Amino acid sequence: MTENNRSFPDWETLYKNQDVESMPWYNESLDADLELELDKIKINKDLFLDLGTGPGTQAIKLFESGFDVTASDLSPTSIHKARVRYNTKRINKVKFVVDDILNSNFSDKEFDFIFDRGCFHVLSPEKRSTYTTEVYRILKEGGILFLKCFSEKEPERDFGLYRFSSDMIKEIFENSGFKIQYIKETIYQGTLSPLPQALFIKMTKLTN
Repeated sequence: MTENNRSFPDWETLYKNQDVESMPWYNESLDADLELELDKIKINKDLFLDLGTGPGTQAIKLFESGFDVTASDLSPTSIHKARVRYNTKRINKVKFVVDDILNSNFSDKEFDFIFDRGCFHVLSPEKRSTYTTEVYRILKEGGILFLKCFSEKEPERDFGLYRFSSDMIKEIFENSGFKIQYIKETIYQGTLSPLPQALFIKMTKLTN
């Protein structure tokens, strides 16, 4: 499978036809690497965007940690299911919205933090510059992007997510107005076995 010859499901159809608990990225707990980083920097407030929220689990855990959370996804059905699920649990203070990060309706400099654990690594190479431009635009000055993506060390799987090396991440983001704080080899928590090899990256938006 070549870098540009990859296919992905129609996300709306997927969320209509499959239980979210069975999806490979479903993780009821807050991502372990993000939790460790938030504990380290002692931050539990400000505006947080869970980008590509899917089942909404990460957004809820961030809200429970004290953040003001917006959760976005391209799929209207994923957003509807998340709203229904968490409103039933009386967790109705997370703002679930349908939004395409490649053509986002969010305002300039809206968020202090963004977490992406599933959006970036499904984007084809020609879309990555649009992604970085939009993420840069909606982050506040000095804002932080936490990114988790599949590592180049992860063997090829049937669904063919794009995989990245540290050098690839640096080239993409450091040429787009971000300063990489660190890149960590880790795993991608979800329903797959064994858990995929991944990278966790913390980066800061540089001021103009």
